[in-house]
Amino acid sequence: MMHQFIYRLLFILTLFISAGCTKQEDKIITGNKPPPDNTLPTGLKANFINKSYIGLLGREPSEVEYSEAIETLNTANFNESSRTSVISAILENEEFFTRQFEIANNEMLSGLDTFEVNDIIGTFSFLLTQPQYEPFYEQLQYELNRLEEYKDIPERFLNNQLTIQGMHRICANNYFFDQINMGSLNFVIATYQLFLLRNPTEFEKTEGVKIVDGFTGVLFLQEANSKDQYLDVFLNSSDYAEGQVKQLFNRFLFRSPNTEESVFYTQLLKQNFDFKNLLINILKSEEYAGIE
Repeated sequence: MMHQFIYRLLFILTLFISAGCTKQEDKIITGNKPPPDNTLPTGLKANFINKSYIGLLGREPSEVEYSEAIETLNTANFNESSRTSVISAILENEEFFTRQFEIANNEMLSGLDTFEVNDIIGTFSFLLTQPQYEPFYEQLQYELNRLEEYKDIPERFLNNQLTIQGMHRICANNYFFDQINMGSLNFVIATYQLFLLRNPTEFEKTEGVKIVDGFTGVLFLQEANSKDQYLDVFLNSSDYAEGQVKQLFNRFLFRSPNTEESVFYTQLLKQNFDFKNLLINILKSEEYAGIE
């Protein structure tokens, strides 16, 4: 009897407790925003890091470099600021300067090596000691000075004593470039093709040849009358800046810039010819990062 009484009591208590509990309704809070998506694919970031190192330094990142870069990107969820930080760090690497010189040397001087340069320097230096070549001493010394300037590019470039613009000038103003592009006309055509990615117009060819040959001509609305002045005007022109923008778009985005992009980035470069700043602005973009 006692057991039955206890069972009934427990049953009654259970009913009482159930009746006293009220069901809570779900409430919807308006204005809530979901947390940011921090799940961008690691492969997207890895691709950005690898192609940036290969494009700027000509090699893949080391394990340490990759770890530092991926941490930077992860911390800020691969935003523009984090991409800028990664690109800026790569551009501070000494190998960046070596790579830029290598590109210019290959494109402009067919991969000229130190042995060839030293060989010609040795030949010209010897000729300067020979009396029969005295009528040519001035020209020989001129060529020697230009070759020594070429040899100094890597060190001066690395020490920030030479800009990319200055490097282009030296690579286009030496004995070997003249041998590859013999004659004033070929010299003019080569500068347009290499730097502007186009051929000169008939007017530009005529005026350019006049200037290089020492006569007064007009280039990009400016008068000049020597090869040095030709390069001064050419390498400070908006056309040169636009050509560099086109080259970087082709190299890193595999396309030509549209009109709006060409105007914007050309003006950006023309401000002070800061090539690193131009690179950062192109490579921090969502297009380069592969973000759709």
